[in-house]
Amino acid sequence: MLKSDFIKALDQIQEEKGISKDSLLMLVESALATAYRRAFNADTARVRIDPDTAQVSIFGRRTVVDRVQDAATEVSLADARRERPEAALGESLEVSIPTEDFARLAAQISKQVVFQRLREAEKDQVLKDVLEHRGEMVSGVVDRIEEHGGEKVVYLELGKAEGVMPPEEQIPGESLRPGQRVKVLLLEQRRHGRGAQVLVSRAHKAFIRRLLEFEIPEVASGAVQIRALAREPGVRTKVGVSATQPGLDPVGACIGPRGVRHRSVVSELGNERVDFIPWADDQPTLVANALSPATVLGVDIDRAGRTATAHVPEGQLSLAIGKEGQNVRLAAKLTGWRIDIKPVTAAESEARHATTA
Repeated sequence: MLKSDFIKALDQIQEEKGISKDSLLMLVESALATAYRRAFNADTARVRIDPDTAQVSIFGRRTVVDRVQDAATEVSLADARRERPEAALGESLEVSIPTEDFARLAAQISKQVVFQRLREAEKDQVLKDVLEHRGEMVSGVVDRIEEHGGEKVVYLELGKAEGVMPPEEQIPGESLRPGQRVKVLLLEQRRHGRGAQVLVSRAHKAFIRRLLEFEIPEVASGAVQIRALAREPGVRTKVGVSATQPGLDPVGACIGPRGVRHRSVVSELGNERVDFIPWADDQPTLVANALSPATVLGVDIDRAGRTATAHVPEGQLSLAIGKEGQNVRLAAKLTGWRIDIKPVTAAESEARHATTA
């Protein structure tokens, strides 16, 4: 029924698409069985394709009877015993079904189903290959931007797969254009998508981590460790870093000579502000560092209430809090402490210094 060209085509698909020949044969057998059941209104049917000759055999379950009245559900005792000598009346068994009638319909009925199954198999293989790199950063090209329900969805070319970036995974305020090459984080398979679609993100916190690994060799090698990260996409990110090598300045390594690495990171993020914070195991010091660029005179820790009270000069209060509370909010996320900011007058500052002197 199927020509030898069919086997050659499967071999070619296996080589080009990376889908095993056995898997393809199983898909085609399933598709032909479906086509047979539809064509002949059969309840059951199993198809077997010889992997060497492409010969198709069809099997159906029949009840052994003395006299056949319904060929779709019954088989004579004589015919049954030609396939299985011990067959008995009333027994239900699987027998081979003539394929002549089906041969004329198979190409028309099954062609669409077969190609659909092959497309699905290819899609599954592509997704499997892509999602082996889930959580990693890849480079893609913006293919198109579509509006759905008043919100823009960005579609990117990622080789054989298509990346889909919904509004919540985009950097707020970032303007992308078709043909633009951008870096994205691979998240997961896109549900109900056409073709091989993968959900990608530029707003995810892990995107910053992967970007820093890409741009900063010391982070990639482990010489500089990212201890914590807090982000408000499109606005600001704080990254707590420490060094594993003696004498290495972790913040300086991240900023790079004349700030070149820092500029590369900020440029990729559409000018989102990125602060590198020196990590400290001493909690008051860590909280003070996290409130950078504000000057912090001292930090009182309430471990029971998990609260840190930071004392800052009056003139530094707005800087410590940040626009709409952004600086102190990110510092709290970074450190894990609820942070209260308390302004200190010049007189109080002098008295504080005198007390600690």
